[in-house]
Amino acid sequence: MSRYSVSERSFIVRTYYSNNNSPIVTQRKFATEFKLKTTGPSVSTINRLIQKFERTGSVCDDMFGNVGRPLSIKTPEKIERIRQVFERSPRTSIRKAAQQVGIKRESVRQIVVADLQLFPYKIQIHQRLSQRSVEQRLEFANTIVDMIYNHQFDVNMFWFSDEAHFHLDGYVNRQNWRIWGTENPHFAIEKSLYPRRMTVWCALSSRGIVGAIFFEQTVNSARYVETLRNQFIPAIQSEPDFESMWFMQDGATPHRTNEVFDLLEEHFKERIVALGYPKSKNMGIDWPPYSPDLNPCDSFLWGYIKDKVCARNPQSIEDLKTAIQAVIESIETSTLQRVMQNFALRLRHIIAIDGRHIEHVIN
Repeated sequence: MSRYSVSERSFIVRTYYSNNNSPIVTQRKFATEFKLKTTGPSVSTINRLIQKFERTGSVCDDMFGNVGRPLSIKTPEKIERIRQVFERSPRTSIRKAAQQVGIKRESVRQIVVADLQLFPYKIQIHQRLSQRSVEQRLEFANTIVDMIYNHQFDVNMFWFSDEAHFHLDGYVNRQNWRIWGTENPHFAIEKSLYPRRMTVWCALSSRGIVGAIFFEQTVNSARYVETLRNQFIPAIQSEPDFESMWFMQDGATPHRTNEVFDLLEEHFKERIVALGYPKSKNMGIDWPPYSPDLNPCDSFLWGYIKDKVCARNPQSIEDLKTAIQAVIESIETSTLQRVMQNFALRLRHIIAIDGRHIEHVIN
């Protein structure tokens, strides 16, 4: 009966005695009361609860002292049953596996790790890196780390920017999803062909977040320039240390037009990290291609927002906008400061593994 709360057990006992000791009626009334699609607790479960109540006068679990319930004893039979559960469905959670086999959750965890030697693999999504891309990532990491060491660059003066799509038809939480197995299954998720979605742009630094700025149309160069000129730059230009701030953008095609680079040069001059900017303006630093693992918007912000927004279950685009903005406003400055320090750590990881992707190293 541990799956039912004390209030649910009390309801079962009351209903049983007030309906001529009928477990069938109790079962149906329970399903109606708690709005279940199934028929509620089984007849045998109801009978066991009634017997326990008549024996002890209580609907609570039998527990003695304050040391908690002991873990289930591991037996070859239990280990085999758990092995079969994960063979049938490697995406089964520890909690669901414990429910299926009737074993304490922590016992299942111990069996999975110690006896079956399974590991919880995360879904990883990254782009294939060419040798040139690896070299560019390594060069970028070395450049920024040297500038930090020589006090030419302060991560607290850096604004990262990015765009992301938010969908109404569901979101896969890759941070919490695990697939248990002895080898990485390289599992991928299929998404619907025509999802209802919108594009969100944000800029993040240790001092705050500018955005969310919403796009319901394709983000082209003209709309991007308008966003920078009318929303982002005015939001930070009044800061007394604006002349020391750096700005980063990725290499999306609408970001690499002459109009964009002219605007960035006007306000930031050489303090730009952007793919193609040094070639166009003969100053600034190239952002390495295929490097979302270095952008805090990708490594932190989008995943954090999507996890929180998904829990709110928005039903319309307007609900989605409201939820996104509420989550952004709830992020504390102390969190952003830790995120920016993590950027410097990621640079060192890049150097340590010669420019390759780092998500499998740091997660």
